Amino acid sequence: MTADQEHLKCGTSAKDKNGCTIHFIRTIVLKEIILGELNKMVAFVKDNEDEFVQMAMDNSVQKQSSELVKAKKTMKQAEKRIAELDKLFTRLYEDNVSGKISDERFAMMSAGYEDEQKKLRISVAELTAYIETAKQKSADVNFFIQAVQKYEHITELTPEIMHELIEKIVIHVPDKSSGHRTQQIEIHYRFDVAVTTAVADSMKYDKKKKGCVTAWLRNLIFKELKLLY
Repeated sequence: MTADQEHLKCGTSAKDKNGCTIHFIRTIVLKEIILGELNKMVAFVKDNEDEFVQMAMDNSVQKQSSELVKAKKTMKQAEKRIAELDKLFTRLYEDNVSGKISDERFAMMSAGYEDEQKKLRISVAELTAYIETAKQKSADVNFFIQAVQKYEHITELTPEIMHELIEKIVIHVPDKSSGHRTQQIEIHYRFDVAVTTAVADSMKYDKKKKGCVTAWLRNLIFKELKLLY
């Protein structure tokens, strides 16, 4: 295929016809859009680093700073209560052995303590994961900023740039409701720091394609005329 003919087809529909409709996008169009969006991102990060950090961490440490403090506090309380339950269980066992409480009462109370302790341990594990994720997010954002700052203006897409800055690209099914073909494209950046959307509009890109074909025909006719004369 020529550079203008080369295209990417939906892999989901190729594997499962019911999973998605058949659709495609020309590689040259996708490259132009990605290049444009990457350079917008590079310029934005360089000119508005503090704002970008705020946006990138909007769903983690910055936005959830109060929730993070609350999570740490809740985790400490849960750990303290687990330790208290261990002591209560020991006393309960001693009271049962000494005959202060019946076996039935011991069984009921110990089951309650064990159930509460089990739920608290699950809660502690979840809170620990939440806190670690929030800390990692902060490190990821800083890593992404350092990667972006290496570039001034990207003129060519390379595998290194793509892998370093982009996590995935989602190509939506074309929409023809407006009378011409438009296709939404989502660019998900590394570490989930941001998602940008762009639209591939057939009116814009087909016009370019027709312009290239016209120029090619003009050159071909010119060559034919030169041969004739």
